[in-house]
Amino acid sequence: MPAKLLIFMAMDWMQITGYAAAFFTMVCNVPQALRIIRTKDTKSVSAVTYSLLLTGLLLWVTYGCMRNDWPIIICNAFSALFCGIVLWLKLVSRQTVIDIHNKIHNKDQ
Repeated sequence: MPAKLLIFMAMDWMQITGYAAAFFTMVCNVPQALRIIRTKDTKSVSAVTYSLLLTGLLLWVTYGCMRNDWPIIICNAFSALFCGIVLWLKLVSRQTVIDIHNKIHNKDQ
């Protein structure tokens, strides 16, 4: 095989790997947010862990902005949004989480 073809094939696998990593990073906090809303319980969520994760994600967004690298910016901004939602759900009152749960499930309690 010509060297250019091998480089092209490797780039495709690198891009696929990058997109897969970005996808899983972006959606990893969604199940936690949905679980909190469904169960109305945040006891098992660590505020310290999510604070550190949010800080790291925001630093990645900053890094992406400094490099003008849109995939890094978009991926990490989306991840930071859901990480921030999980952290916010952890820090607000239990009644707020219950109210959100009830609104989603159309309950007037």
